[in-house]
Amino acid sequence: MAAAVLGAATLLAAWWGPQAALGVAAGGAWNLASLWCLTRLLQAWLGPQPSRARAVGWLLAKFPLLYVFVFGYLARPAASVLGFGIGFSVVLAAIVGGFAAQAARPGTARPS
Repeated sequence: MAAAVLGAATLLAAWWGPQAALGVAAGGAWNLASLWCLTRLLQAWLGPQPSRARAVGWLLAKFPLLYVFVFGYLARPAASVLGFGIGFSVVLAAIVGGFAAQAARPGTARPS
Protein backbone atom coordinates (compact mmCIF):
# COMPACT_ATOMS: atom_id res chain seq x y z
CA MET A 1 0.00 0.00 0.00
CA ALA A 2 2.79 2.44 0.89
CA ALA A 3 4.51 1.74 -2.43
CA ALA A 4 1.29 2.55 -4.32
CA VAL A 5 0.87 5.80 -2.41
CA LEU A 6 4.51 6.63 -3.13
CA GLY A 7 3.96 5.99 -6.85
CA ALA A 8 0.96 8.32 -6.88
CA ALA A 9 2.88 11.01 -4.99
CA THR A 10 5.79 10.69 -7.44
CA LEU A 11 3.44 11.12 -10.40
CA LEU A 12 1.88 14.19 -8.77
CA ALA A 13 5.32 15.64 -8.06
CA ALA A 14 6.20 15.26 -11.74
CA TRP A 15 3.99 18.31 -12.37
CA TRP A 16 6.63 20.37 -10.54
CA GLY A 17 9.40 18.84 -12.62
CA PRO A 18 11.63 15.79 -12.81
CA GLN A 19 13.84 16.88 -9.89
CA ALA A 20 10.85 17.06 -7.56
CA ALA A 21 9.58 13.68 -8.76
CA LEU A 22 13.03 12.13 -8.28
CA GLY A 23 13.21 13.66 -4.80
CA VAL A 24 9.81 12.25 -3.82
CA ALA A 25 10.74 8.82 -5.19
CA ALA A 26 14.14 8.85 -3.45
CA GLY A 27 12.69 9.98 -0.12
CA GLY A 28 9.95 7.38 -0.20
CA ALA A 29 12.26 4.59 -1.32
CA TRP A 30 14.74 5.50 1.39
CA ASN A 31 12.00 5.44 4.03
CA LEU A 32 10.72 2.07 2.81
CA ALA A 33 14.24 0.61 2.87
CA SER A 34 14.92 2.11 6.30
CA LEU A 35 11.71 0.73 7.80
CA TRP A 36 12.33 -2.66 6.20
CA CYS A 37 15.83 -2.82 7.69
CA LEU A 38 14.45 -1.70 11.05
CA THR A 39 11.84 -4.48 11.10
CA ARG A 40 14.50 -7.06 10.17
CA LEU A 41 16.79 -5.70 12.88
CA LEU A 42 14.05 -5.95 15.51
CA GLN A 43 13.09 -9.46 14.38
CA ALA A 44 16.72 -10.60 14.58
CA TRP A 45 17.17 -8.99 17.97
CA LEU A 46 13.82 -9.62 19.69
CA GLY A 47 12.27 -12.41 17.62
CA PRO A 48 11.62 -16.00 18.65
CA GLN A 49 15.17 -17.00 17.66
CA PRO A 50 17.36 -14.00 18.51
CA SER A 51 20.68 -13.78 16.73
CA ARG A 52 23.26 -11.21 17.70
CA ALA A 53 25.15 -11.67 14.41
CA ARG A 54 22.03 -11.06 12.29
CA ALA A 55 21.05 -8.07 14.45
CA VAL A 56 24.49 -6.51 13.99
CA GLY A 57 24.32 -7.20 10.24
CA TRP A 58 20.97 -5.41 9.92
CA LEU A 59 22.22 -2.59 12.14
CA LEU A 60 25.19 -2.10 9.79
CA ALA A 61 22.91 -2.24 6.76
CA LYS A 62 20.51 0.30 8.18
CA PHE A 63 22.78 2.94 9.58
CA PRO A 64 26.00 3.20 7.59
CA LEU A 65 24.75 2.01 4.21
CA LEU A 66 21.39 3.76 4.06
CA TYR A 67 22.69 6.97 5.56
CA VAL A 68 25.64 7.09 3.16
CA PHE A 69 23.09 6.86 0.35
CA VAL A 70 20.92 9.67 1.70
CA PHE A 71 23.85 11.99 2.40
CA GLY A 72 25.26 11.28 -1.05
CA TYR A 73 21.92 12.03 -2.68
CA LEU A 74 21.21 15.19 -0.71
CA ALA A 75 24.74 16.53 -1.29
CA ARG A 76 24.05 16.80 -5.01
CA PRO A 77 23.21 20.34 -6.09
CA ALA A 78 20.26 19.15 -8.18
CA ALA A 79 18.68 17.15 -5.33
CA SER A 80 15.23 18.24 -4.23
CA VAL A 81 15.34 18.31 -0.44
CA LEU A 82 11.67 19.30 -0.31
CA GLY A 83 10.75 16.40 -2.60
CA PHE A 84 12.80 14.02 -0.45
CA GLY A 85 10.98 15.20 2.67
CA ILE A 86 7.60 14.86 0.98
CA GLY A 87 8.37 11.32 -0.19
CA PHE A 88 9.60 10.34 3.26
CA SER A 89 6.49 11.80 4.92
CA VAL A 90 4.04 10.27 2.43
CA VAL A 91 5.37 6.77 3.07
CA LEU A 92 5.34 7.28 6.83
CA ALA A 93 1.76 8.59 6.74
CA ALA A 94 0.63 5.68 4.56
CA ILE A 95 2.15 3.10 6.90
CA VAL A 96 0.81 4.71 10.08
CA GLY A 97 -2.60 5.17 8.42
CA GLY A 98 -2.63 1.53 7.37
CA PHE A 99 -1.85 0.36 10.90
CA ALA A 100 -4.52 2.69 12.31
CA ALA A 101 -7.13 1.43 9.84
CA GLN A 102 -6.24 -2.17 10.66
CA ALA A 103 -6.45 -1.54 14.41
CA ALA A 104 -9.81 0.23 14.05
CA ARG A 105 -11.48 -2.81 12.51
CA PRO A 106 -12.83 -5.14 15.19
CA GLY A 107 -11.17 -8.53 15.34
CA THR A 108 -8.41 -7.79 12.84
CA ALA A 109 -5.66 -6.45 15.08
CA ARG A 110 -3.18 -9.19 15.79
CA PRO A 111 0.30 -9.26 17.27
CA SER A 112 3.07 -9.92 14.74
